[in-house]
Amino acid sequence: MTRFRLLHALMALAACAVLSNDTLAQPVNVVENPLTGRTWMDRNLGASQVATSPTDTAAYGDLYQWGRSADGHQLRSSSALSELANSATPGHSQFILAESDWMSTPDNALWQGVDGVNNPCPSGFRLPTEAEWEAELATWTSADANGAFASPLKLTLAGARSRMSGAIGNVGTFVGYRTSNADETGTRNLGISSDAAFMGTRQKADGNCVRCILDATAGTGALGQPHWKLYPNPSEGSVFFQGPAAGVPFYVHNLHGQCVLTGLTQEGITTLSLDGLEPGVYLLNTEQTPFYTRFVKQ
Repeated sequence: MTRFRLLHALMALAACAVLSNDTLAQPVNVVENPLTGRTWMDRNLGASQVATSPTDTAAYGDLYQWGRSADGHQLRSSSALSELANSATPGHSQFILAESDWMSTPDNALWQGVDGVNNPCPSGFRLPTEAEWEAELATWTSADANGAFASPLKLTLAGARSRMSGAIGNVGTFVGYRTSNADETGTRNLGISSDAAFMGTRQKADGNCVRCILDATAGTGALGQPHWKLYPNPSEGSVFFQGPAAGVPFYVHNLHGQCVLTGLTQEGITTLSLDGLEPGVYLLNTEQTPFYTRFVKQ
């Protein structure tokens, strides 16, 4: 190995450690449901840990009004006011009280996809659709709080915030999880209580939990890179990927956010040996691709 490539390899190793500690290990820890094949954040936005029970207060997280960014309104301690916003950027951190919508002119185009306006999720993640929540619900052992917590997502009864008063209620007995779906009647939510779990309609001004899902393109390797390919997937021995120029640092993380492999891309096709990795789901990215391509080690 030339001195130049050795230097870049050492830089890649250092960058891998930084990515693990500062980017994945804390804000973007993920979990996969093997029955749906989808990858999610392992906790609600704003939660400090993965839930240890359905009523784990440290795992409740924030309460978002539909379509708003993480501007501070979502904090459970935020104050409230009754003046509607004239745009998708209210310019303050207060929870807006309203009969239905926190905006004076409704905008159903917010929160649509990974690049959607006001998407509060980390890079590469987005709000789930109603269909994606329904797919998760179908895999639970029971359609209630026990089934929700027993699922890979470990969902909690975090309560909800009233659009009319700003009060937070039903903590420990109910939770609503946001979707990206919205129309003139309101927004679709996954509601969970001690004895039921169902899709229902809530208003945009309500405050509900957000659990982000890894965008599907990050699972297929598209990532906006027209020549990005990774195969075979799943694999028992090695995977091959093509796209970035030679000498670009790449990083592999497990679903705990730990950086387990790093190296430099090769000219043309890069061979990545999976020897030494435990069977499971891993995320690959390079310095030229900030999102993550998911692959499976069998």
